[in-house]
Amino acid sequence: MSRTNLEVFRDLHLRTRSASVSIRDHILSQVKAPWRHDAEREKDVKSYALKQEDVIALVREPADDIDEAGLVLWQEQDGYRVANIVPRKVGELGITKYNAILQDFVDRVAQPAAAAGGFIVDVTSAQQTLEDWMEAAPAASLRRFSNLANKSTGAGHPKDQERWFEFLIAAHHTSERLDSDRLARWLSEVDGWPSDTAHELAIDYEFALGLLQKYDQSRA
Repeated sequence: MSRTNLEVFRDLHLRTRSASVSIRDHILSQVKAPWRHDAEREKDVKSYALKQEDVIALVREPADDIDEAGLVLWQEQDGYRVANIVPRKVGELGITKYNAILQDFVDRVAQPAAAAGGFIVDVTSAQQTLEDWMEAAPAASLRRFSNLANKSTGAGHPKDQERWFEFLIAAHHTSERLDSDRLARWLSEVDGWPSDTAHELAIDYEFALGLLQKYDQSRA
């Protein structure tokens, strides 16, 4: 296959090591059109937060082929993270538009605020590979299974099943876990598996890891 990576929703964290740095104040000081502070939405979201957690709610007005959307920053121990970006006028944003709004926030608000406040803007890539989600051993096992398997029968052939089991065991023995939805997308969109078969393998993956974890707990 020509593709080697997958487009995913990006994550954004604003981090600081100094208790004296108010990320909130610096973010709000940089909010200007097409961004605005949504105090009413912020109050509503805060009602669901723990008392010590702060929330910053912003709205990105429609402009430059970007739909109107709300962005929520949720406080963490070392700063804030973007908890979600939701459309206000359309049904859903999709990955590409979500990432475009996130990047617009970074360029117009987060980076200028970070430059003034001395905190860090940590944003993940929109294009990621297996190695971004799991350790080298299970990633290599998955690639070996996917490249050699008969894609019309899944893991039905004994040799394919053996390689599939090797991947499941390797994934079980690591702390970094690839979620089943992303596995299905990887198999289908990058490695060319039929969509139905990819989802069946993802379901089998989820079940197998749960079973192996339960087995380990029963022997502890």
